[in-house]
Amino acid sequence: ALFTVVGTQVAGDAGFNLVGSTLVGCVAGLGGRSISNVLYGSSSPLLNKLPGVFWARNPLYLAIALGSSLVTFFVWPVYCEKISTYYLETVIGKENLEEDGNVGVEAFVEACERDEEFLNTIRIGMQPTVKMNESREMSARELFHQIDADDSRTICANELKSLVQERVRNSWEMYAIDTAALASITVGAVHGAIGMGLHPLVAATSGITFSLGGILRDVFCGRDLAVASQSYAFATGAGSTVYVLTRELALRGYPMLAIFRIFLSMGTTVSLRYWEYVRGEPLIGSMHGRGT
Repeated sequence: ALFTVVGTQVAGDAGFNLVGSTLVGCVAGLGGRSISNVLYGSSSPLLNKLPGVFWARNPLYLAIALGSSLVTFFVWPVYCEKISTYYLETVIGKENLEEDGNVGVEAFVEACERDEEFLNTIRIGMQPTVKMNESREMSARELFHQIDADDSRTICANELKSLVQERVRNSWEMYAIDTAALASITVGAVHGAIGMGLHPLVAATSGITFSLGGILRDVFCGRDLAVASQSYAFATGAGSTVYVLTRELALRGYPMLAIFRIFLSMGTTVSLRYWEYVRGEPLIGSMHGRGT
């Protein structure tokens, strides 16, 4: 459900209506495993007798995705509105707003100096446009001018709401939940692939294909592909490979218990994601950006 919720958030913020946001949410939540079913078939003996991908064989998965998307579509805007209103009226203060209700530079700077949580929200919300390490070195006044892209010398309520939306998506809490989900599906995918008798090399790629719902989400919404710019593919691929390698060692007589293989695989995925978070930038640079 997590990938469905995030997919719906991204689609809604991109301007999609109810139908479009629900579609993108379902694609994000169900797409990765659906692709795996098409490529590798079903790994569950309970569903083998039924045709189609997993959510066609068991509609409960589709019902959960649809329900999560619908709830997110209506609840997410309300949450963002309440948080942005709180920052405007309480943290910054109604009396400090401009006549048109926008935020001036002095009021913004004073709010940042007075409320550390508000300043941290602004810094996190500016990712990935401004890297976290860079935003920490910027003063509140510099942050204001970075947000004020149209040089209007004010920040409107919609710009503040956008920062709140990005703050939630880029928060360490969401990153941790996302990481735990990736680690879990990596183990589940590679275990299912091995159970079907697939070649170890093919099984090692199954963790990556399980996360391809994020690619479909980003394509639909016209965003940079997360699997290519972040550690999605690298972390899940490494976790899958570790599981496959330790299983091969177990088959050759080395004492590699299943529970040990599971935790080692999940630990690899989590560690790589954590390393990227601490660095504040992707672990692997782009082809033409390696020397910069």
